[in-house]
This record gives sequence, structure tokens and C-alpha cells, in this order.
Amino acid sequence: MDNNERYIFESIVSDMSDGVFVIGFDGKISLCNKAAADALNTDNNDLIGKSVAILMNEFEENDEFFELLLDAVYTKSKVIKTVPFRTDGQMRYLRVTTSFLMKGEEKIALVAVISDNTDPVELFIHNKRLANQVIGLMNSFVEVMVTETEERSAYNADHTKNMVRYAVRYLDWLTGQGRLTEFTMENTAPFIMSIWLHDIGKLLVPPEIMDKPTRLGASLKDVMHRIEITKLMLKTKMMTSADKKDELQKWMDDISEAANFINICNTVGSLDEASRERLKKISELKCITSDDEVVPLFTAYEYESITVVKGTLTKSERMMVESHVTFTRDLLAKMEFRGDYRNVPMWAASHHEMLDGSGYPDGIKGEDISWESRLLTIIDIYEALTAKDRPYKPPVTPEKAFAILRDMCGAGKLDRDILESFYESGAWRDCEDGFNCSRPQRTYRRKAEIMYEV
Repeated sequence: MDNNERYIFESIVSDMSDGVFVIGFDGKISLCNKAAADALNTDNNDLIGKSVAILMNEFEENDEFFELLLDAVYTKSKVIKTVPFRTDGQMRYLRVTTSFLMKGEEKIALVAVISDNTDPVELFIHNKRLANQVIGLMNSFVEVMVTETEERSAYNADHTKNMVRYAVRYLDWLTGQGRLTEFTMENTAPFIMSIWLHDIGKLLVPPEIMDKPTRLGASLKDVMHRIEITKLMLKTKMMTSADKKDELQKWMDDISEAANFINICNTVGSLDEASRERLKKISELKCITSDDEVVPLFTAYEYESITVVKGTLTKSERMMVESHVTFTRDLLAKMEFRGDYRNVPMWAASHHEMLDGSGYPDGIKGEDISWESRLLTIIDIYEALTAKDRPYKPPVTPEKAFAILRDMCGAGKLDRDILESFYESGAWRDCEDGFNCSRPQRTYRRKAEIMYEV
């Protein structure tokens, strides 16, 4: 730069509010204005002619700032970055923007413009910390609500906690493989929250349906009471009607056998056709009330309940339980999820959707079901199959559970790639099976809290 050019340049930059450095490609500062010297809390004359490397030694706490300048000089690259700068025990944040001083087509020096970005950065940090406090509060609230939901069901108390544990392990495994971002965003805290919330709608399902352990449930007491009253009435009639003793004894025997068979069918895993036919004949038996009124052995609801082929729920009860996903969606719709958390309601409410469209509540299928929802569904089914706290069914082994899940993949209902990846991860193993369970389980929540901290 000749003297005339230098004069023009200095005249332009001398009164600029932003600091300006001109650094030669030998790393030495050839020009800086007062604002630049003030930003470094020093004098112009102490900077001109010095190399950036020497200044790094003089300003020992600010390696990041000077390394940024050195990298820009020696790689001849443009940079825009905000970095911390400490002077006299005070932390400030300087925004560095680099460009080049050109002579024709030739780059002859690096120009670095320095602006004090402390106020907006500190405001950003404050807002993020406030946001993290809100997220922390929301996480705590979610755990309280989930705990309340599952404590209402003595047979479902650990379902969500187990699912979260499996998911965290699996996401850890994907991270270790370097594959996490192939499928989902790096901040997985929203996905974990969707698991915590996926069954929140069960709060609105009556507990007598949610916890129905047998086909008849509480109605078994009514059926057995009806039978006992009938037996007492028949004994009374036999004492006063000798001519009908054989007929009444047969009625007594039939009703006693029916009681035994009802108790068996009430708890059996599944009913075969022969059992259902026998129950149909039993339903034709009559009972006698204490007022000597003849009534059917079963009410319509009791007969529907005792003849359920598999499980414990009637069609209408199953529909009520299935409606928990709609309740989940409706409840979460009343909350405002933003940013990374915007998909939480959709993921949570889609955990019973199937790839072939046979799921509920909306029957969506294929590509309309997100990776997160597909994974949540697989973990939900696996935990339900292997759960040890369900009174209406014994747990299956992990091997059997994966066989069932693979059959569902073959039927086009579940994502086989996700299932096999989950299996390979070993995230489903219990601690006693050799899985390392010593790692804290809140990694992803903490990650959400610190991801924006400076």
C-alpha cells in the first residue's frame, strides 16, 4: 500500500466505531484504528508492527481470539465469528469479520473488523438460561404427570420409565456409531419427552378399564353372588319340593359346574371355540334371586366380557383404552411446543400407528409416519410384551418378543431396519444380562440444558 492509499484508508477507518485491523500475510499488524486498540484495552502504538503470535503471548487469556486471526491470515479465509475476550477480569464478546485488502486481483492483506457484541450475547445467554429453566420445569412437570398416570395403574407403573431407559441407551449407541443424525436431530431431548408423554392420555381412561385384570373384572363378584344365592334358593326348594328334587339337583350341579368353568375362563390367556360354545350354553342357565325371581346367569355385558377371545377387554372397553392416544393428542394440543419441541405432540400421539395403515387413531401409513414415531412404537410394543407386571398375561422372553416384532415387520406393520438396529444395539437388555447400566440416564435432558451455554 503506497502512502496515498494508506492516507485514504486511514482517513476512512480512523473514526469508525468498529475496530479495524490490517494484518499482512506475514502475521504482522500494519494498521489499526483507535476502536480496535480500545477493544483490546491497549494503545494503537503497542499494536502496530507486532505479530499476532506475539500478542497471543501477551494476552494469555484470549487464545481463541488470536487463533481466529492467525487461522484467517494463514489460510487466507473469510471468517465471521463471535469469541470471548477477557481484559482486567471482565468478559466481553467480540464479533470478528474478516475480508481482504485487494490490489487489483491480488490479496495484499487481511482486514479484520472487530465489534463489541457483548450486550446481545449476554442477552442471548440470559434468554437461553431462562429457556433452560423453563425446559427444566417442564421436564419436572412431565415426570410428575407421568408418575401420576402410571401410579393410577398398579399394573403399568414402570412402562414409560422402561421405555425411556431403552430409548436413551439406543440413542447413545447410535451416537457412538456416528449415525444418530442420519435419523434424527442431535438434540434428542424432545424425542425423550415424547416418550414420557406418550401415555398421558391414560389419565382420562377409567381405572377400572385401564386396570381390568380379568375378563369379568369387578363383575365376577356379581356373577358369583348370583350363583350362590341361586344355590341357597335351590337347597330351600329341595326341602319343600321333594317331587322336584332330581330336577332341582341337576340345576344345582349345572350351576356349580358353571361357576367352576367361569372361574377358569375368567383368567385364561385365550379362549378356544369349544370353551366359547360351552359358555354360550352356560349363559342359558337361569338363576334365582332372593325374591324368587328367575333371571339370566349373565347380563349382556358379563356375557360379552367372559367370551372375549384374547385379553380381558370387550370391544367397547378396548376402544376406550385405544382412545388414550386421542386424549394424549388433545391434551398436548393445549400446550405450546416450539422449536425443537414442536413435534413432541405428533410423535407422542402416533405410537399406535402402523406402516400399513392399520393402526390408530388416524390410520396414517408409510412415509407419513416419522422415524421417531416408528421407533417409539417398536419400543412400546417390546416393553409391553416383556413387562413383568401385567396381571392378564405372563411376560414373554426377549427372544419371543423380537420374533413377534419381526412377524409384524413381515406383515408390513413395523419398520424392519429400525427393529434390527434396536436389536443390534442391545439397548433392550436388562442390567443383569450384561448391559452397562451405570451411565446416568439424563444425558439427553442435560444436553438440552447446556447446548446453548457459552
